[in-house]
Amino acid sequence: MNWLTSRCAPLVAFAALALTGCDTGTALNVDLPDTSGISTQYLDLPVTSGTVRLAPVQSLKKDRFLIGRLNDNVAGLTEARAYFNLLNGAVADSLPSKFTTPVMDSVVVVLGFDKVNGSTTPVQYDVYQLANPLDDRQVYDAGTSTPLGALLGQNLTSRLDRTQVQTVTAAIAATTANPAVPAVTTIAPDPTVRLILQRTTAAAGQPAVSSTFFTNFFQQLQQTNFTQAQLNALLKGLAITPSASHNANILSFGQNGVPRLVVYFHSTGATNNVLKHFYPIYFGAVSAYLSTGASTASDPRYYTQIINTLPPALQALATRPGFVASGDLNNTSYAQEGTGLGTRIAFTGLAALAAKPGLTVNRAELRVPVKPFSNALFTNPTRLYAMEVNTANEVLQRIVNYTTVDRVVQADGTPQVSAGFPAYSLLVDGTSSQPYYSIPVTSYLQAYLTNKLDSTPDALVLVPSLRSYGNLNSNTLTLDRAAIDAAKITLRVYYSQR
Repeated sequence: MNWLTSRCAPLVAFAALALTGCDTGTALNVDLPDTSGISTQYLDLPVTSGTVRLAPVQSLKKDRFLIGRLNDNVAGLTEARAYFNLLNGAVADSLPSKFTTPVMDSVVVVLGFDKVNGSTTPVQYDVYQLANPLDDRQVYDAGTSTPLGALLGQNLTSRLDRTQVQTVTAAIAATTANPAVPAVTTIAPDPTVRLILQRTTAAAGQPAVSSTFFTNFFQQLQQTNFTQAQLNALLKGLAITPSASHNANILSFGQNGVPRLVVYFHSTGATNNVLKHFYPIYFGAVSAYLSTGASTASDPRYYTQIINTLPPALQALATRPGFVASGDLNNTSYAQEGTGLGTRIAFTGLAALAAKPGLTVNRAELRVPVKPFSNALFTNPTRLYAMEVNTANEVLQRIVNYTTVDRVVQADGTPQVSAGFPAYSLLVDGTSSQPYYSIPVTSYLQAYLTNKLDSTPDALVLVPSLRSYGNLNSNTLTLDRAAIDAAKITLRVYYSQR
């Protein structure tokens, strides 16, 4: 280092520190009041709110299907039924026709569940054949009813507290130097519903279950090269519904193993030994488990029908324009997936805000608090979105790239007349306050105030999931519900004035 550099280095460092110390910006990257010609402040603008219901709810080929019936003091009586086309996905070597003297042992519907809404008392379901397969050209949603065929099993009961033995470490065989090490196992939950449609002989205290249909079905399986067309002719599809006496819970299926109808049978081996086999028939979200990289387009069709009998407090929602003010529900509004419940909000005070001279919106967010301890029966939704509606609670639409899409509030920094990038909020668990959602609406509010939307909506509706639109498909189906503290919903606006 030369003498000029060594002498000037302290001066350069001091100058850098001095410049750094002059930064009086805030976390919003604007100047504090009295430090420039711009004043920065924020307002919490109240909104008017209430509960509405958006229908129909999309339930075709979602990530889950629902089955059960449950009564609660908010949404009333909710019933979920599931309908399926079937896929003959078994390999040819598992066909009974490939074995010597095959004998049917049982026929079982196997359903892995991932969530229980309600109690963990045993489920009780009925299983029907469909009158006709689900049509590839027909639209199915949560409001669609499908004709049923023959009853295959009634009042079929299954526990929800099953357990299974899982291996933690495998056994190690003995060697000349070391003794054998036994396997280490543990007892783990087995979240699986098993519905016995046929059982040839009583076993383990369980009675035999006869079925003329599946006796004939097994005889047909003994034909060589059993095809999908033959399966469709014999069994046009399945419908699984809660039995008349079942009202304790609604279960979510499809995220814990491939749903299947399994035919168990045995045959005689070369040395007269008994060989056990099974032949599976798949339904539901098959591609997620059987084919790497396969899309849901290849799955056989399935959907959930959701029947909601509203309580007196929400009877106004029986029609689409219905609205129940938050004040009529103890300052509460609701947003629930599956039933279509949403919180409708309308802005107030924006005219006065827009009239402020030299206004610049730096940041805006919809703060939506959730009432504490309100999620004992249904968990809070993972996300919350905002959709534009008219006075009749019909979701507004626009044309984007020659496609009709729903008008959804878009993410900040995105054109608000586009689609595919919706603004949303995850649930924020405030450590010092109640949980809340905070939907960013900076770009939307700027477009709203400057009349740069297609048209001004009558209101926004906050919902946990979206219908298919643009390049986004909201593929979830749950009954997650938020009880919103409606009196505390605010539009928080950070703004500047020159």
